[in-house]
Amino acid sequence: MKNIPIDDIVEISTRTFKNWNIANCKWVLNRYCNYSCSYCWPWAHTNKKDFMPEDTYLLAVDEIVHQFENNGYNDINWGWAGGEVTFNPSFLSILNEIQSYQVEGKRMMTNLVTNLSHKEKWWQKFVDATKNFYHKKINASWHEEYLQDDYKKEDFRNKLVFLKERGIKVEVNAVLLPGRLNEMKKLQDWFLEKDITMTIKVCKVENKIMKGYIQDEIDFLSSQTKHRNFVFLRDKNDITYELANFEQFMAQGLRAYTGWMCKAGHQAITIHENGDVTRGQVCYQEKLGNIKKGFTLFNEVKHCVTAMNCSCSADLKIPKWK
Repeated sequence: MKNIPIDDIVEISTRTFKNWNIANCKWVLNRYCNYSCSYCWPWAHTNKKDFMPEDTYLLAVDEIVHQFENNGYNDINWGWAGGEVTFNPSFLSILNEIQSYQVEGKRMMTNLVTNLSHKEKWWQKFVDATKNFYHKKINASWHEEYLQDDYKKEDFRNKLVFLKERGIKVEVNAVLLPGRLNEMKKLQDWFLEKDITMTIKVCKVENKIMKGYIQDEIDFLSSQTKHRNFVFLRDKNDITYELANFEQFMAQGLRAYTGWMCKAGHQAITIHENGDVTRGQVCYQEKLGNIKKGFTLFNEVKHCVTAMNCSCSADLKIPKWK
């Protein structure tokens, strides 16, 4: 990572989204969460149930599939985030609806961010509701405030083993706070005992990296290579680079991509808990409509007009270039 000229990079994406006609729908289904972590942003969670009627979600799925199809994307990755999505009473029905589009020539993939707090019995329902997806993955968020005793820690890891044994790819995400590198390394090794990858992330506050990291911590965040490379970078001299995850890239500093061509809005959308459809998570000002009233994707690739630092991996993985 140290040999990559960050300021000279002129193209960013993942190999998947660069070389494959696949669209991405990031869906923040609700902000309701059964946890209330002290470090979580106030706007990111609520203890009030903010769910929409099930029909609203199901009709939106159909419209999303057809609009992406019109843009030339038959395959779709559905990324779920919250809040805690698994407590939305319509979630499993939505997954079953999406599975109905898993036909010849059209592949559906799903990627869920979850605190994994449901019992194993519920996760069996999730396994059943995703059996026809082409690819499925769980990104389990490690929230130490709710995982204090050994039983809860073992239960968390055992549920990941349960899912892994049933054909679901699993990964753990944890945020590194300054001064806690040794603890995070030990935790990472503990998950590796069960062949489970743990990605350690830099802490971001208001689209900036939290102050207080020492160089050893930045170096570690920039060089995690315990799973395959899939991030693609190209510099102005046409030299290409590959990284294991966007955390390696963001640890070097967050930046905006104003003026770059970006396929967000055409190949990718973000849906928010109130139904707003936007170009991306960070570029939330570029509204494409609302799932309750109607929305329209871009019919061509457009320039980025967002001055904010691009700090969301779901936004970064969509192809963008100078």
